[in-house]
Amino acid sequence: MVLDTFLISGLFHVVMLIGLALLLHLQLGLSRIANFGVVGFWGVGLYAFGVLYVRVDWPFGDPIQFVVCAALATVAAGLCGLLVGWLIADLDVDGVMVGTLGFATAVALLATTEQDLTGGALGMGGLRFPYDTGDVAVNELIWLLVLVALVAGILAYVWLVHRNPYGRLLIAIGSNEPLAKSLGKPATRTKLGLFTVTSALMGLLGAMYGVMVRFLEVSSLGIELTLAAVVGLVVGGSVRVLGAVVGVLLTVGVFDIVIQSYIPLPADWYTQTIPLLREVMFGLALILVLVFRPLGLLGHMRRDRLMKRIHGA
Repeated sequence: MVLDTFLISGLFHVVMLIGLALLLHLQLGLSRIANFGVVGFWGVGLYAFGVLYVRVDWPFGDPIQFVVCAALATVAAGLCGLLVGWLIADLDVDGVMVGTLGFATAVALLATTEQDLTGGALGMGGLRFPYDTGDVAVNELIWLLVLVALVAGILAYVWLVHRNPYGRLLIAIGSNEPLAKSLGKPATRTKLGLFTVTSALMGLLGAMYGVMVRFLEVSSLGIELTLAAVVGLVVGGSVRVLGAVVGVLLTVGVFDIVIQSYIPLPADWYTQTIPLLREVMFGLALILVLVFRPLGLLGHMRRDRLMKRIHGA
């Protein structure tokens, strides 16, 4: 194998975070929904998929079992997005951040306390790939490619949103929601629809992750996942299509793959020092970008050039 298991796992994590940051770009970068509970919707998809896949006695096997469970997990995350979006619809930015963070905390608590379903703090195994080549590394590589295809689809969707009237509506709502409402735009309904769809896709990414790790642990529902997506998006540029891609590659990609894989570090660092150092570096990168490049490395949204391209001017 050209890629070892550790590197495949690292690449999977980076690509997954790019997908989450792209979805957060639609929420935060365009419509100004300050979702600080990304891991909550991701976790709903992760655990809903795991419980359905392991605990339910389906009359069919894979790959149909995977498709059904992943679809139901995606719907569950979307319904949570619909409910949470409705609850935070009239809150200010601080209220939205607290509300979404509270939702993520509630998901982690439920995953911990509902031991009969989730395995609680002991975790839950029994997940597997919906195929079997006989080689674990090959299975993981194939699943990585499947995730790459999914995230590429999300990137294409985000790209299209920027180039149609729906995207311009999101930008108008994010820029000045009261003005958009005064002009008769369905601001609340539009934001709620966006939040539902993007939350559902976050749940789907969670289900994909569950298959990759094959063992669910409550520790994966920590705020670190949200912080990584937020930092990557802000560093790259929250209003730019490729901001999430560039930012995650320069933060998570550099640290989790380049530093941990190719720089010789003491073995005892991997338990406590490296996770702490990771958060310190992410925080430092975020501070530096906010001070010297408040709009991220890619800067402003290129609306003038986009308008010329759309209208042929």
